[in-house]
Amino acid sequence: MHAGMRTAEKASWGGVAFIALLISLVAACFMPAVAHADAPSITNDRTKATYTDIATAAAEAQSGDTILLGKGNYTLFGVKSEGHTKDKDLTFVGLGADKTAWNIGAEVPNPDYFGTEYNGDYSFDGAGTVTFKNMTMRSGSANYLGFIRANKTVLDGCVVNGKTFYWGYESAEFTNTTFNAPEGDYSLWTYSSPTMTFNGCTFNCTGKAINVYTDYSAGSHDIIVNVNNCTFNSNDSKGKQALNINDSNMGSFKYIIKFTGANTATAERDITTCSQLFGFGGKPGNNSGRSDVYFGDELVWTQGAMKTHSYTDGQHEDNFIDLKGYVWTQEGEDWYCTGHAKCGYCSWPIEEKVKAEVVVDPATCLGAGKASYVARFSHKCFTQQTKSGNAIDSLGHDWNEPTYTWNQEGDDWFCTATRVCKRDVSHIESENVKATYEVTTQATTEKEGAGLYTATFKNEAFEKQTKDAVIAKLPVNKDNKQDPSKIDNTKAPEAQPILPTTGDVNAFAVPVVLAVATAAAVLTFVALRRKSQR
Repeated sequence: MHAGMRTAEKASWGGVAFIALLISLVAACFMPAVAHADAPSITNDRTKATYTDIATAAAEAQSGDTILLGKGNYTLFGVKSEGHTKDKDLTFVGLGADKTAWNIGAEVPNPDYFGTEYNGDYSFDGAGTVTFKNMTMRSGSANYLGFIRANKTVLDGCVVNGKTFYWGYESAEFTNTTFNAPEGDYSLWTYSSPTMTFNGCTFNCTGKAINVYTDYSAGSHDIIVNVNNCTFNSNDSKGKQALNINDSNMGSFKYIIKFTGANTATAERDITTCSQLFGFGGKPGNNSGRSDVYFGDELVWTQGAMKTHSYTDGQHEDNFIDLKGYVWTQEGEDWYCTGHAKCGYCSWPIEEKVKAEVVVDPATCLGAGKASYVARFSHKCFTQQTKSGNAIDSLGHDWNEPTYTWNQEGDDWFCTATRVCKRDVSHIESENVKATYEVTTQATTEKEGAGLYTATFKNEAFEKQTKDAVIAKLPVNKDNKQDPSKIDNTKAPEAQPILPTTGDVNAFAVPVVLAVATAAAVLTFVALRRKSQR
């Protein structure tokens, strides 16, 4: 008996019969109506020899040969590897997954061997590299199915229906391969291969895809699982992660999981790993610290804990909860604000500390200003925070030099003083006053006099203003003497009477008397004439 054989727990005969029936039904979904093709077309690509029996074709093939398979269903189950496949590198190429199929193991696994490797396929025991291209690989739903003790296995452009455990004992590589898992079960276990690589593969399942676990040879070497540009489709969100890890029996060795490229998963999210791609099925006992997970070249998970949150669903979906716990601290003259948040899936803490900007609401002439500190965060989950600073005293006015404007209203003069604030031109102070007048030099008949207008302001900011006035020369009488009765030196020059300066005041009266007498004579003559005509 092989050292990897495991004995299933004994069940009642009724249970065994039920399981056998169930397996038969499942297997029927994967197997065609006939076990072998009618007159299969089998060709050795090197020798061009054709065969109707795949065992004979394998036996006559040399290591490195490619065997072309036509339409039909093929298998070497039950054929000893000795003399057929042992020590050979063989490639089997089909016409496509819809035309060519290969049965892994028996069409109906023997229920007597449930829980053991004896339902496995030994037809490639001791073979070198076995490659399958462009075909459907059919398996059942029992445990421990697959190709036992083949050194290396390669699948390219294939479809795998059912569950498998055994692939290459040195390595297993799957490229552009689609896995259709049995209802509620895994597509495969990482059971026998120290290195498994999946390139551009698609997994269709109901809650389970890959079980990263082994019991045989557990703890004897590291197990590497490479996942590149793969898609995991699960129609049951209550199942497992795409890679369900159980590293509890790895001893001093590890699972090394490497995700590269664009991998996507629709699966149950592990709240510990914050990922749908890998997790421990919600079982703390499965996470013993013996798994290293890489995304690209970055180690994101090790020693049973998340090393970085950068790879997670929460990070990529920006699912963060602002804890509203903003803390302000002063360092020297600067203020800092620290925001706190957590991932909405795994509660991974997020903390961001930023230096606040100083924003000044400037003071005005009359109003006080204010300094504020504004913290702007780069992480989208945080909101801008503001802290009030010290008040800034009002500035007061900064006045330009006053300007003064004189204007006359009737016999009076007024002066207007105005000043404008340098900081705000809308701030204006103005005062208009009536000027007082005084004679500073009396006028004479020979010389003009002088007057002075004085504007005095209540606003102490405005200086007293003066305006000079000229008083006309005094008129003279017939004797060329002053006539003080005709002059009022207390009035402004503009109010003084204008008198002739001939020196004879009577000279002006004579023509006036003559004009009046003439007019009276004319009127008398006209009146008398009208009376005589009546």
